[in-house]
Amino acid sequence: MRLEKKVSWPKPLILSEADAANMLNIAPRTLQAKRLDGSGPAFVQLTKRRIGYAVSDLEAWIETCRYKTTKEAKSSYDQNQELMRKY
Repeated sequence: MRLEKKVSWPKPLILSEADAANMLNIAPRTLQAKRLDGSGPAFVQLTKRRIGYAVSDLEAWIETCRYKTTKEAKSSYDQNQELMRKY
């Protein structure tokens, strides 16, 4: 009797835009808007028309969105909006 080895594939390093949005639990259009205004995670230009997101960049971006209170989150959001208005 021959035993088959189970092959475990490594986690992908780069996710498609749809998979990245799914990981972040947001709509792909929201992720696109964040990419356009600079408020989203870093992305990778894979080809002229294809965008990808490194899992490590998504995880790092999530960490920047962590707050302990809603007041802290609102203050950070307001500061980011003010910076965006300058550009």
